[in-house]
Amino acid sequence: YAYIYDGRNNQVIISVIDITSKNDDGSYKTTFYMNVKDYTDYQNCENTYYGFTKHYDILTHITLYNQSTQLETMSINILASFLETNKKWGLISAVSFRPFMPVSTKILFTKEPLEITPDLINIKRRY
Repeated sequence: YAYIYDGRNNQVIISVIDITSKNDDGSYKTTFYMNVKDYTDYQNCENTYYGFTKHYDILTHITLYNQSTQLETMSINILASFLETNKKWGLISAVSFRPFMPVSTKILFTKEPLEITPDLINIKRRY
């Protein structure tokens, strides 16, 4: 599960990431479902991205492409991928189409879904 704070409307964008089969080059097939409304029906989302994940000793790198347009790419880096924790912070960089501009922000990954509470929305102030 992935969470991004959207300061334009003071909301948390909920996403689900599926890392599945291993490719011949050692990377993993990855699908990113962005802006889901329901955890149980996460494939029904605003945007779907396909790509791959590569794990390194101290970094995990995810490269994704929008299913509708290959022009829109997304890059995610997660530090300390070797640490076994339930929450990890990463940096996401992409092009936003609302408005059209480059954007980079923090992204929170969790192993279990989180409840969207005022505390989670205010997480931007703590980290």
